[in-house]
Amino acid sequence: MTENVQGVNSVDIAVTILNYLASHNGCARAGEIASGCGLSKSRLHKYLVSLLRTGILVQDGNGHYCLGEALIKLAHAVPGNQDIITRVNPVLRAFRDRMNYSTGLVISTPDGLVIRHYHRSFKNVDIDFLDNTPVPLNASAAGLIMMSYGVNHSASPEDSEIIERVREQGYAVRYKPTEGIPGAQSIACPIIDANGTLVAIGVTMGFFDNEDEINRVAQALKTALSQIRW
Repeated sequence: MTENVQGVNSVDIAVTILNYLASHNGCARAGEIASGCGLSKSRLHKYLVSLLRTGILVQDGNGHYCLGEALIKLAHAVPGNQDIITRVNPVLRAFRDRMNYSTGLVISTPDGLVIRHYHRSFKNVDIDFLDNTPVPLNASAAGLIMMSYGVNHSASPEDSEIIERVREQGYAVRYKPTEGIPGAQSIACPIIDANGTLVAIGVTMGFFDNEDEINRVAQALKTALSQIRW
């Protein structure tokens, strides 16, 4: 029916831009958007100005255009819309921008835990992960969160003390460096919905100087994720 009704071409193009960003982790450079949407850079610029002005998009310190808070609020207004990635990704990006530590969103899939989205820090040397990289349950901070807060994850007696500490402090730390990445450590915090259910795990990764720095970053991540409203 709507295919035969004349509409507003500008709205169609704006939605195409938003769909492109949504399919690219919610963030991209202007040149990438123009190429992906079949627009000239000069024409795209006019749309970006309006989308930025209305808060539908924001621009980060590196010149990337990202889905903005106004768009997220609109998504939240839809009954039953509980898009975890849409809600959490801006928080993790903002944490990365503020703390300069890489962040990632870990979710549970039928094949196990995976990093769904990864936001690299701005440091010259840091860890890199591809989206959808598997995360080991038994050798990761995210795995400790899953065992501590997830359903159907019974702990062995020797892990019970660790899990009790994780639940008490509200975050988990993997102190042992990942194989192949000497010195790298990770911190993970649970993302809990209004029903008290673990829906995802926020992680930050990098090279931490000492225990005080780990605790500082862990508390900051916990505070940032606790502000997400469901």
